[in-house]
Amino acid sequence: MTKLPTISIASHRVTRLIIGGNPYSGISHRSADASKAMEDYYTTIQIMMDLRQAERNGINTVLARADKHIMRVLNEYWNAGGTIQWIAQTPKDTEYADLDEYVQIIERYKPIAIYHHGGTTDKLYAEGRLDSLRESLKYIRDLGCAVGIGTHDPQVLKYCYSEGYDVDFYVCALYNHTTHRELYLPNDRYAAFATIQAIPMPIIAIKVLAAGRNEPREAFRLAVENIKPMDAMAVGMYTQFQPDQIRQNALTVAKLLSESGLESLQNSKNITGKAKQHAEDYRTRSHGYSGSRRSLRCDGARRG
Repeated sequence: MTKLPTISIASHRVTRLIIGGNPYSGISHRSADASKAMEDYYTTIQIMMDLRQAERNGINTVLARADKHIMRVLNEYWNAGGTIQWIAQTPKDTEYADLDEYVQIIERYKPIAIYHHGGTTDKLYAEGRLDSLRESLKYIRDLGCAVGIGTHDPQVLKYCYSEGYDVDFYVCALYNHTTHRELYLPNDRYAAFATIQAIPMPIIAIKVLAAGRNEPREAFRLAVENIKPMDAMAVGMYTQFQPDQIRQNALTVAKLLSESGLESLQNSKNITGKAKQHAEDYRTRSHGYSGSRRSLRCDGARRG
């Protein structure tokens, strides 16, 4: 089995490579035809086969929409002996009448975490209504799940952290889908990386491969080099034309993380005592891990 390192999200250990569920829900971020092809391919049996492949290759968590289809499939998978953990994404706000009532439905399927849908987060932020989320986040915590907020916009991530939203983790897209839709602009990645590095909390990076537009190894390498050791990546994997894709992705990420860890270890071997502490302090400051919420306030922050 591929050995993938893990991070902590609340009390849970989550592999730094997470399998993403967009393909299972027919979300291609390409075209209507591509999305329909995903729906045709991903029967219940096929989703379960992919999840088994993920588990065989060291991936212990799936991040997927909490729609009724996915919840039924995961329920069947677990009943058949699967053990993969689920991080649940709430659906778009157009898909439920009351968020708290829908969260109750999600909780019945025992996700380890529930996070608020990124596009809806960005919409609430733009409308100045983001503070309306606070009670729902508390409700998720009271149900016993880890709590998260998703966004496609680094400014929203900065705002949520600076305003002290009570969450265990964030989910942040490397491309600003809210503003740029399907353009996947290279500069978006660096804006996301800068913010991810500045926030001393676990962050799950999504859109790492730009919905299949990026060459995998280079995109994984860039992400590994620019997210924090406490962060993870959630990546949709589509096996119709590449049946071995999940195994190959797991091997690639495990190798990159191993090389990154060895390089960090080698760099630290020649530093001892106070010099080592000084180097660590400098690294912390230079990457913005200080934890200062005030320093992360963004211009034009919107209050609900």
